[in-house]
Amino acid sequence: MKNILLTGGGGGIAKAIAPLLPADSYRLLLTTRAGDALASFCKEHSIQAEVFSADLTVQTEVEALFEWTNSFGGVDILINNAGVSHAAASWKLSAEELHRLMEVNFYSAVRCTQLALEGMRGKGYGRIISISSVVAHKPAFGTSAYTASKSALEGYMRGVSMDVSTKGITANTIAYGYMNAGMLNDVPQAILDDIKKGIPQDQFGRPEQIVAAIHYLIESEYTTGQTLHINGGQWMP
Repeated sequence: MKNILLTGGGGGIAKAIAPLLPADSYRLLLTTRAGDALASFCKEHSIQAEVFSADLTVQTEVEALFEWTNSFGGVDILINNAGVSHAAASWKLSAEELHRLMEVNFYSAVRCTQLALEGMRGKGYGRIISISSVVAHKPAFGTSAYTASKSALEGYMRGVSMDVSTKGITANTIAYGYMNAGMLNDVPQAILDDIKKGIPQDQFGRPEQIVAAIHYLIESEYTTGQTLHINGGQWMP
């Protein structure tokens, strides 16, 4: 049984996709800052998962996380999902504010990827999947910082894919659009209607579509260095 480590496990998207990852195929390892609350959520919704509390902006806590994963046999599949949203006009954005955002949205993935690769290279197998956003390709007003963090993540994954291309390890990114899960549930209906006008399919995505992409990237040994776009046609390469 392969181990999946899903970061940002307390977020809305993670809570939506976790029940869809079959427990008979994978052991699901979740991490978030509020581990106790996530463990209670998993128990309440009958999600079979192990949970570890960690702040991924702190190197020592990331190291403790991966020591914990070693007790289950290490990480076979890393899903870098930890991230926070941000909205501010670029002329109001300070370098310090951007730095804080990059710590969560970008450097947390760097820290986790580095430690995951240590075990993956030894096994000769690994899958690294980072979660990006349509906003990295089609920014909206006030998203310059968020766009920068996700664009950096996509570029990093392409570089990683080259470094491990002969090691049985793939590195890819999933850039999804507006999904019927997570933060979208808190958006007023009038704004939702306006967003939908910019989606050719005239509908929001479903978590099942993200999980289908995850399964594809796990199974495909010949797909690496790619960004898969799931956005209903909102942005086209």
